[in-house]
Amino acid sequence: MRKKLEGNGLWESSRMMLPEHKAAYVVHQGDLSNKTQPLLDEQEVERMARMIAHSLQFQQAITLVTFQEGREYEQSGIVTAIDQQLRRIRLRLGMDEEAWLDMRRIIGVSAAETTDFYD
Repeated sequence: MRKKLEGNGLWESSRMMLPEHKAAYVVHQGDLSNKTQPLLDEQEVERMARMIAHSLQFQQAITLVTFQEGREYEQSGIVTAIDQQLRRIRLRLGMDEEAWLDMRRIIGVSAAETTDFYD
């Protein structure tokens, strides 16, 4: 009985398990790993806003961490515009590439690690 509970023993020992049950189990395990967007305190939001404004004013590269679909994504670039009404930021990612990022999805801001942004 002990071997049935080790490794892949659950699936190997359960020959009577229906494919629907296995699919439901896999979906359930995926749901357990889903993360929710963290809540930020006011001081952190203010610090991030200052760094974004600094990037816009002085053309300094920053790294933005956004939260989408249960995952965190990092994008580095220079802030070129802030749209207050739509609550989004335009980030220049490279010489010819720009992206609009939703401000509500930003969970972290830091100074970009590289000084040679366009190399």
